[in-house]
Amino acid sequence: MSTELSRERLFDAIEAQAGLVRFALEGAGGEGADLSAPVAACPGWTVHELVAHLGTANWWGGANVREADPEARARGMRAVMESAPPATEGAGALARWYAGLAEGAIETYAETEPDAPVWTFAGPGRADYWLRRQLHETAIHRWDLECALSGEAGTTPLMDDVALDTIDEFCTALRPIMSAALPPLPVTIRVRAGEREWVLPGAEGEDGQAAPEVGLTGPPEALALLLWGRVGPDAEGLEITGDRGGLDAALEAGLSI
Repeated sequence: MSTELSRERLFDAIEAQAGLVRFALEGAGGEGADLSAPVAACPGWTVHELVAHLGTANWWGGANVREADPEARARGMRAVMESAPPATEGAGALARWYAGLAEGAIETYAETEPDAPVWTFAGPGRADYWLRRQLHETAIHRWDLECALSGEAGTTPLMDDVALDTIDEFCTALRPIMSAALPPLPVTIRVRAGEREWVLPGAEGEDGQAAPEVGLTGPPEALALLLWGRVGPDAEGLEITGDRGGLDAALEAGLSI
């Protein structure tokens, strides 16, 4: 795993994101969230389904570390998802269920050496892969949850250092794997935040000509949300240079699975 975030910072950040999920569910003043609210970023899902997915994903990260088998992924996700309390039991019950799974996974990461061998999406890897992966899984879906309940203006800003790492994980660790199941990019996308830059290569033309380029510059959170399909290219703070039509086509096709 390659990240500029320290291990301590990764723990601080994932604990904060998981806490925000629970807070959003329980609601200020003790009024629980509307579990039937639709989640725009995940078409067809309600808040209840989103949290059931996220709790299961958090559990799965910890399970991959606990099983310590670099050749096989952990099983049991269906049973965990089905263990989520039904919406009729209220947001408080779902919040407690989610918190238990998230806290259990975080405890697993803390008790395991960061370089312990585990299975990852890229094959055999290190245990701290899952700490980082579940931090960003939680951060993006926490945004989805808050947006579903309070609108985009009601979301909690993602700290720049965490958002930069969200971008880095997407561009260097996940997009190369996901690209095998997605259409080739019609443009090369250069993502710039401050002094850092990442490149998502576009497909060469039939004559071997290099793909046109487009540049994306802006605040780290906005760039991270754009890459994960949560906001569009006209989001506040984003600047686009180069082939805007090619960028629009790439975003329409989707940069992630």
